Amino acid sequence: MTDDELGPPGRIDIVFYTRQLHNGGVDRVVFNLAEEFQARGLVPLILVDLDNPYSPFRTLIPPGIAYRVLDARDPVTRMVKLVRFLRERRPRAMMCTSFGFPNLYAVVARRLAGIPLRLMLTEHCFPSVDRAAPRPWQARYWFFPLAHYLYPHADSIVAVSRGTANDLADVLRIDPGSIECIYNPIVSDALIAQSREAVDHPWFTASDVPVVIAVGRLEPQKNFAMLIRAFAQVRATRTVKLLILGDGQEREMLETLVRTLGLDEDVAMPGFAPNPHAYVAKAALLVLSSDFESLANVVIEAMAVGTPVIATDCPSGPAEALAGGRYGTLIPVGDSDRLATEMLRVLSERAPAAPPADGWLGQFTTAHAADRYLELLTPAAA
Repeated sequence: MTDDELGPPGRIDIVFYTRQLHNGGVDRVVFNLAEEFQARGLVPLILVDLDNPYSPFRTLIPPGIAYRVLDARDPVTRMVKLVRFLRERRPRAMMCTSFGFPNLYAVVARRLAGIPLRLMLTEHCFPSVDRAAPRPWQARYWFFPLAHYLYPHADSIVAVSRGTANDLADVLRIDPGSIECIYNPIVSDALIAQSREAVDHPWFTASDVPVVIAVGRLEPQKNFAMLIRAFAQVRATRTVKLLILGDGQEREMLETLVRTLGLDEDVAMPGFAPNPHAYVAKAALLVLSSDFESLANVVIEAMAVGTPVIATDCPSGPAEALAGGRYGTLIPVGDSDRLATEMLRVLSERAPAAPPADGWLGQFTTAHAADRYLELLTPAAA
């Protein structure tokens, strides 16, 4: 997108800055917030270092939301282009949504640009775990020391769960009180409407066999291998299907595991789904098998549409989202036997879960999150 297409200079209220679209929950959070801000009369813009033309999330950018690519492939180019963008377009606020070094560049770029700009750094990952691999030396000797010095220079630091906030404060050695906790903007009228749409899959349209569903990138963090092993135990006892929506680097390994366990007819991994909510709403059970999560958006989405949830009690989001197990079942991380037992229990009950009626989901609504973010990003206008 060219500068001419971005509107007149100075009419950018909030920039969402990230490395690139990541094909995950963070992208959906950005899109939900951008759409909500736009509905409130603000002008948001999504700014990325690198374009990913193959990302399915490119097509999900809400209509009317500007998308700008810096085309910055090295640190010097990133800094020069980011400073130039800030000086030329002079946004009122910038919200960094990518973990790691982009946050640090943003702090320095604002100083070099020399413009009045509210800067927010957000943490969507669990820092002590997510940044420990695959290059722990980079985090230990470069990122954490630099972040310890630079993060406090932002106007605000936000984590998407209290557990993530505490972990970030610990690894960066900064005051936990300096980090705000704002849960992700997940629940909305649009989500409920999307959950009621039809799905084109024979397991939902031509069968009454219960379907267990999981949603997420096929990456080690999600530990779908553990889920598949647990599902094999369940399948040995009763007729059931497993649908995993998402794509990633572990696809080949997971497909091999499915074949090895003789589950070819009972496990499907169709890839990315633009509207996973429709599948989740029609499933008998949603399982989150992750080793770590910052919040676990899909757990909240399942609660909102009335689908029972089983989730690992991993650091740190699922327990917060499920109120310590009040609104779903928590199991130990990596315990496939316990997961199989709980899956059989929930499937035997065959009763849909009712969305919490005590206002619990209110803190996860798009409107509530937007209010909290705007208090920090545009305090004069909030």
